[in-house]
Formats: sequence, structure tokens, C-alpha cells
Amino acid sequence: MTARVKFSVSVETFLGQTLCLVGDDPQLGSWDPLKALEMEPENADQNSTKWFTTVALNHSTTYHYRFFICKQRTQPVTNGYITPLAKDVLGDTNDGMTIYKWETNIKPRHLSIQSGEEVLELPEATFGLYDGEQNVGKGWLINQCEVQIRLHNNPIFMWKTKHREQTYSIRCTAMDYSLQSNTPDDDNEDSRDGPLPCTVDDVLVCNLTDDDCRPTIQSQHGTVYYKDNYIVFRTQMTDTQQQGFQLDFCLSEPNRAPKFIGSSHLLPFKQKESQHTRKFPIIGFNHKPIGEITVEYLIVKPCPGLVMTMDTTYQTHWKWKKAGDTSLDIGHRGMGASYSQVSTLKENTIASFAAAAKHGADFVEFDVLLSRDKMPVIFHDFSVKALYSNKKKHHRQNELFEIPVKSLTLTQLQSMKLFCSDTTCVGINDEETEEECNEPFPTLERVLTVVDENTGFDIEIKYPQQDINDAWEMENYFDVNENIDHILQVVFAHAGTRKIVFSSFDPDTCILIQLKQNKYPVLFLHQGQTQIYTPYKDYRAYSFKNGISFALSEHLLGVALHSEVLLQDLSLIDRVLSKKLVLFVWGSDNNNPQMIKRLRDLKVDAIIYDRIDCHKPEHQPEFQLPSETVAASFMNIVESEERASVLICEASCSGSLISQRSRSNSDCLDNAGGSK
Repeated sequence: MTARVKFSVSVETFLGQTLCLVGDDPQLGSWDPLKALEMEPENADQNSTKWFTTVALNHSTTYHYRFFICKQRTQPVTNGYITPLAKDVLGDTNDGMTIYKWETNIKPRHLSIQSGEEVLELPEATFGLYDGEQNVGKGWLINQCEVQIRLHNNPIFMWKTKHREQTYSIRCTAMDYSLQSNTPDDDNEDSRDGPLPCTVDDVLVCNLTDDDCRPTIQSQHGTVYYKDNYIVFRTQMTDTQQQGFQLDFCLSEPNRAPKFIGSSHLLPFKQKESQHTRKFPIIGFNHKPIGEITVEYLIVKPCPGLVMTMDTTYQTHWKWKKAGDTSLDIGHRGMGASYSQVSTLKENTIASFAAAAKHGADFVEFDVLLSRDKMPVIFHDFSVKALYSNKKKHHRQNELFEIPVKSLTLTQLQSMKLFCSDTTCVGINDEETEEECNEPFPTLERVLTVVDENTGFDIEIKYPQQDINDAWEMENYFDVNENIDHILQVVFAHAGTRKIVFSSFDPDTCILIQLKQNKYPVLFLHQGQTQIYTPYKDYRAYSFKNGISFALSEHLLGVALHSEVLLQDLSLIDRVLSKKLVLFVWGSDNNNPQMIKRLRDLKVDAIIYDRIDCHKPEHQPEFQLPSETVAASFMNIVESEERASVLICEASCSGSLISQRSRSNSDCLDNAGGSK
């Protein structure tokens, strides 16, 4: 027996957008967005705020479901007419799907149908709001590419001097070049018709210099570009080699209507590179160039073989701290950097991660990059210094080579052994080996498999950037899409139920991680304008203000800021938290118990630091008593000592009595350069 269940939801949508229903039953698409049910708008001819659909569902069953907003699904243009796809073939079409927004509460909505019910009309829902929480996430790439057109560093240059001082607005339109060879005018050789705009105009725009810099629909005349702005146009398309863009320029003057002055045409992208910068002419009324514009673009492609469903997501989820809750403790490279300071455990090794977890780390942070054979390995630097000594000629000086990690295979990387701790040096290992768990260059797959699944991972993905002196951290690196794809494929194959957060100093890497998957959250790592490191050239990575705006514009979970710079302007903490962004703090200054306490008092969400065993305040060593006789004697002490107490343990303690005692941290504090 079935009941007819009516779903209705209120949400603001725009022309070209459709609301869909997806859930855990085949009737609801089995969490596959391509098989979801399209809902009907209350007002079909205008922007609608209410959508509904009716579905036949079985009695005595509990269903789970979500709503999402996507681009209206359409068939190819035929004689200028666009025909909506029938619902029953929605999941079988090869058309691209663009998801704009979807409900991302940890638990989906649910309903139960009682026996005997023939019709069930559910209360009208508010999109994203239920169970006392409201979480709406940005969509991810399913079978389309996202293209970002970026204008920054004052990209407009007019030939005439008087025009250079004027201000212009820019509107970006996606153009479909695939129709050029399939139009009825093909027989007319004199036709001068150009490409047509794409059927749905969904190019969004944001200005990172604005306080509220979330992507929005463009206005009729576009967005005004002021000096030093950073404007991003973005859209999703099925084929970047068949679709391009048109930039229309209008003169913007106070108290006057915008005046159209010319256009630039960005032809379909034929290059294989995911990132590129090009100059395009601005063509005026007389069909002659009047200037040029410098355009930077990014193409984000779906991750091959990675199929995402809508049942579970953590991208917008964070356990917001309640009164009395403390910041998370994250072990930097496990138990801390070992190449720059004395440590018994090597950084970024399985042994270091396991030790950090044992001493109470909520997460461990580590760095991932690719070897020559595209294997994700754990290592911090883009290159290694390898020392080689010919044993037959000991009188000769050892030879030291600096070799990019990307130039060495996994076998070559793991054949080396560390021989010094003051720099990132390794030697060619032709003799004995140490225990594998303490060896450098473990693979990401092995770390995911071996380290206790209850230990969270903060996975920092390395990608080279350019500094303000125009020097690159590493040249001729892997394509940014290829780099992310290899890492994500390993993570999703072996993550299990582990808590994972991705992070990167490279803004484009953060964009790709966010768009290629819909499960794990992403943080933008930022060093700020520090005295320790050379600043990055990228506008988004230059200052904290820019980085916060970038995180907002890409709907990232939050930012991880450098403590040295952050503590010079504490108002930044309020700005981050007021925007409902999560705040992690990293830096060598954190290796001080006084600094850790200060950051906890400032209510930051997580602190990344070395030597978890020394600085985690709630950690105390635990000792298991060997027998019931000894336990009884300890209980006598507990009963007679006012300061003694009994801790009720979880099941993992196997019912054994746990005795706790304090210890001196003086040896650790000396290493950290501070005291409690």
C-alpha cells in the first residue's frame, strides 16, 4: 500500500533554476542528484518562491530526503525553442547538471508514513532550515566544468590617455559556439551571425574587495571595476572547447546612465592548462580595438571516477563551541617539526601521528604532495637535499643534490634515510633501514590505513605559489586538476569514517577541493604579511582581509591564520567568527603554553602546534593497575585522601581502575621556550 505524499518548500529562485527532491529510496532518486525529482513552481512564468511535488511512497516506512536548487534541465535548442526534459528521463540524459545550493545539515530531513494513510500533506518547509539548524552548501561538480574569469591588478588598459582615467562596468555573458555549425543559416554563406548566448544566463559575480563578497547574479550593466578591485565571474559549462565568453564594457559616470563602449570576446578554451592569463582586445563601435583587458582564468574539472551522493556531508558542519568548550588540539606534522628542532620522532611519519593521537591530539596535520609516479606522499618541502658518498673515494667531499620530490618515484623516495635534523636532508639508503613507521615519505594510503581511525586528519595539500619577488616555490609542477584528482581518489578510497579537513596555502587548490567533492570541509591556510616568510604575490594570499573574503566567496568552512600576524590585530578574530567561519591558528609562536592559553581564551576553534604531549592541558598519563588486590589498596587511599577521585572510564578501559597522577612538564617547557 502507498500514500500520496505532497512535499512543498519555500525558497527564492530565479529564472532558469529548478528545485529538486532527492532521498534514500528509488522513488526519491537513491541520493543520486541525476535521478532526483524535479518539483513544480507555484508561478511558472516568473521567479518562484514556492515549489511542490507529490510522490507515491510505501506505508510503514521512514524516508530521508533533502532539497536542492539546480540549473533548469533542458534539451538542445531546436529552431530557437527550448524544450524541458521529461521527469522520467532526467536521470538518463547526458546533459550537464549544475547544483547551485543544497541542504547540508548533518542529518537529512525525514518522514514516517503510517498504515492506512492515503494522502499526506507535509507542512511547508523552509529551504535549508530544519531541526533548529540552517545549513546551505554550495554545489559541486557532477558532469560539468566550472570556469572562473578573474579581473585584478587593474586589468583594463585603454589606448587613449583620457579614457584611462575613466571607470567602467563589465558584464560577462557565456556564449555557445557549438551552434555555429548547426544553425539554419548554414546555407547562407553571407551570414555574419556570431555565437548565441547560452540558454541559461547563470554567470555569477563577486568582488573580493567588498565586505559581503558572496557570488550573486549580475546586474543589467554588470559590475563596476574600481582601482585595485578583484572581480571574479564564474559559471559551469559542459564543454569549455565549445563555449566562450563575451565581456561588455560600459562607461560608468556619477548620475548618468551607463554607456556601452565596446566588447571583448573570449573564444573557447583550447589549451590543456587549467590556469592561464591572456590579453584580449576591447572592440569599439567602429569594429576597431580601443584597448585591451588582461584576463586570468581557472578551469575546474570533475574528479574522474569520484561519484558523490547527497546522503552525508560535513562541508558546512562544525561543532560550534558552547560555553566552557575548549579549542581543538591539532598536532603539527604529528608530534611537531623535527628538522628544525630536536625531536625523538621524525615529522610527518606514521609514528609521529600515532604518538600525537596517543597524547590527546584531536587531529594531526600533515603535508601531501605527489611523487613522480603520481603517488600522494607525506612530506613538507617541495624538494629534498640528498647526500651521496662514494665509499671507494672517502677522501672526496660528499656530494649534495637538491632534487624536487616530483622528480623522484615513490621507490626512490623511500630508499633514502634521514641523516641530519637541522635541514631537510636525506641520504641514499644502501645499508640498514629503521622501523618503517618512523621512516619519511609514507604514502597517504598507508597513513589512512594504519593510523587509528579515531584520529582526525588535517590534510594540507601542497601546491607551489609565486612570491612578491616573482620567484616560484617550484616550477613546472603538475597541473592543478591532476594534482588534486590523485589525492582525492586515495582519500575517498581509504578514509572510512575518519574525520577529515582539507587545507592549502594555494587559493586555487582550495577552490578545486571544494568543487570536486561534497563531503569534507576546506580551510584556506594563510601566512599574512609576516616578517618570517616572503609574502605571496596572489591578492588572495597576501593579507588576512583578502583571505577571509576569498573564503567567504568560495563557501569554505573557514581559515587557518598565522598567529604571529593574527595577534597584531585581534579584530580579525571577531571578523572571522562574525562571518560564521571556522578559525584555526598555526605558527611557531603556538609552541608556548602561555600563547596556547591566550588563543583558547580568544575562543579560536583549533590550535595547531608541536609537542602535543607537553602542552595539551587536559592530558595526564594513565596507569592500569595489575590486579584486583592492588586496586583494592588504591581504593583505600582514594577513600582516605580528600584530593583523590575516581574516574568512571569508557568501555575501552575494560572496567579496570585507572590511577591518575600529575607530572612535571619542565623538560617540555624548556624545549618550548616558555612556562605555564
